[in-house]
Amino acid sequence: MPQLLQNLQRYASNPLEFVNGAARVGSMIGNEIEYGRKQVNTFIEDVVPEPIINTLDNITNTLSTGYENSPVGALDQGAAIAADTVSKTTNSPALGIAAGFLLGMVDGSPGISVKKGSVKFKSQDQWDSQRGAVIRAKRTKVEDAKVAMENIEANNPGVSKKELKTKDMSGYKSEKRRYEDGQAEVSRAESNIVSPTADNPYAFPRNAPGAKQYKQEIKVANEALGRSIEQLDLHHLIPKGMSAAIYNRARDFIEKGLVDEKYLNRLAAKFKKVTGADTGDLRSGILPMRKPQHDAMHLEMRDQPNLTFKGENMEMMKEALTAKLKGIKNPKDFEIMLDSLLENDIKPLVENARNWENMDDLIKSESPLFTGLAKPLALQKKK
Repeated sequence: MPQLLQNLQRYASNPLEFVNGAARVGSMIGNEIEYGRKQVNTFIEDVVPEPIINTLDNITNTLSTGYENSPVGALDQGAAIAADTVSKTTNSPALGIAAGFLLGMVDGSPGISVKKGSVKFKSQDQWDSQRGAVIRAKRTKVEDAKVAMENIEANNPGVSKKELKTKDMSGYKSEKRRYEDGQAEVSRAESNIVSPTADNPYAFPRNAPGAKQYKQEIKVANEALGRSIEQLDLHHLIPKGMSAAIYNRARDFIEKGLVDEKYLNRLAAKFKKVTGADTGDLRSGILPMRKPQHDAMHLEMRDQPNLTFKGENMEMMKEALTAKLKGIKNPKDFEIMLDSLLENDIKPLVENARNWENMDDLIKSESPLFTGLAKPLALQKKK
């Protein structure tokens, strides 16, 4: 175990001292995060008091290993919720503060603040100041995976990418999965503009603090409506690839000095005003949907015409939208475009998602044999 983690052990018996110790070595963990991530499970076992471990396991429902799937990784952005739950479960506010502080500080940027015994989420200004570093870290992971794939391809001349993946030669399949998953993480990070709060926490990914509770609420509601029991997917009401492309073009304007640094916040507010949903992983932007209906809806929305960009689909892929936005050279024209895209394409996407399963219910009320599970025409045509 790294010395910086060993330094924390002596504070484990006293929660308040534990917090102080964590604060003193937090910056060190930030500097050595890549190595620290590899040791995080041992760190949890050796340093965190057992009541916290048990409570965090219940919160996250996490059984696998690794940083992203550990209690620390899973709850990094929801540290305040975890802290509150630990406090109530162990009947020890001090333990709650210790757990919350630990969860927030593992990546070198505390997700909560501890003041006079209370736990608070980051302010919007604090959140804004740290998003750039988070996005850069996510992009670096994707680039690393891409380079690894390219190296494997170069070391296996004459072997197709398909064969490399099928046979998982030199770990190619794993690197490709890391690359694809990383791209989704990047788009989510680029779209997370509004800071999470106790009333609007992260509800994505599935091990986020708000996801499990949200899915349970929807499961109960579905049962009350007599819907078939299916796996629940967490659907981003505003496609994360589209929101990421829009925000990234706005970031270009910020870098050029054409707009101020709060431009992203104003755009996020516009998204919410027009669609009623937030971009990114906040609960207000997530809708749990039964998997068959979720899959069918995406296929249909990717088969409908886009009214802003002729020849494109209503739900555009990130790369396609990014290419279109590069042709817009100033914020004024950009906002004219965005007004159209929001009203004519993104708002309908949000409304269609919210109404999709209700329409299934309506059809079934008239045609009892209807299940909603048949392959949609869009899928049949793409065979």
